Amino acid sequence: MKKRLIIIMVVSALFMISACSSNNKAGSKGDSDKSRDSGQVKIGVVLMALNSEYWKLHMAGAKEAAKELGVEIEILGPAEETLYEEQVKMVEDLISANVNGLVIAPSLPEAILPALEKANSENIPVVLADANVDAFDNRVTFIGTENYEAAFKGGEFIRDQLDKGDKVLIVRGQMGAKVHDERTQGFQDALKDKNITFIVQDAQSDRVKAVNIVENALTVDSNIKAIFATSDEMALGSFKGLENKDSQDIPLIGFDGTPDGLQAVADGKLIANIAQDPYQMGYLGVESAYKAIKGEKVEKRIDSGTEVYTKDNVEKRIAEVDQYLNK
Repeated sequence: MKKRLIIIMVVSALFMISACSSNNKAGSKGDSDKSRDSGQVKIGVVLMALNSEYWKLHMAGAKEAAKELGVEIEILGPAEETLYEEQVKMVEDLISANVNGLVIAPSLPEAILPALEKANSENIPVVLADANVDAFDNRVTFIGTENYEAAFKGGEFIRDQLDKGDKVLIVRGQMGAKVHDERTQGFQDALKDKNITFIVQDAQSDRVKAVNIVENALTVDSNIKAIFATSDEMALGSFKGLENKDSQDIPLIGFDGTPDGLQAVADGKLIANIAQDPYQMGYLGVESAYKAIKGEKVEKRIDSGTEVYTKDNVEKRIAEVDQYLNK
């Protein structure tokens, strides 16, 4: 009888320990699961990259909106804009983490589309910023620059400095990326009647590659009369290339309005910068996702605005950007 009693007591104790352990595991899983039913709003922000001042401004705007709205955000992005497969994986991971909403600046529309459709099937509102994905109809909104129109302004700005038949180098971002396609086309169309010969080179939004492209282009053809870079990273690289070829007199236009790009205008390295407002994109992206989560109406297209900055008006913008970045 004693042996039987001891066995019963041991079995009972083991059962109780097992039950307690199971309860603790379930509780731990519940605490770590970012459930959309928990009442805590979490928004995932996935950018094209985290390697430039442009995306730092985007992050600053997103963080400010999250602070004002009292929501949690997680900001992710690959090291470079060309690493679109990594970006897709980041979006997929946030969907698995059960975030309440997503703000995405897609690098390559066709690559990101399946992940966007997956988010939609999970009832996660998706806001697109900086670059649109036309094939994804279920977006909450697209927030960004009218890239074609903005680049058209750049072409109009420089048209009087060019003669018919001149050669112009365009240093652009990744081929197939909608943002850079639109900027390239807008700039070209503004100069259609000038019969310009355009030399278009893909620098993949990389500063060092832009240096090499400009050096090589000027080595092959010394008659290039102007350069348009479809991002500030490439514009700054392009200027270094001009320096290396002792050709700083060739007018150079950048695009983005980053702190470095704006300062380059102030320093006379660029004759103009077509400035977007990435801070507003980031802010409005988080705000729009939050509204969608709460069931509020959001406009399907929000223009974050652009401005052409020259030496005449750049100092004021530099002060505004410094304030955004707490400089």
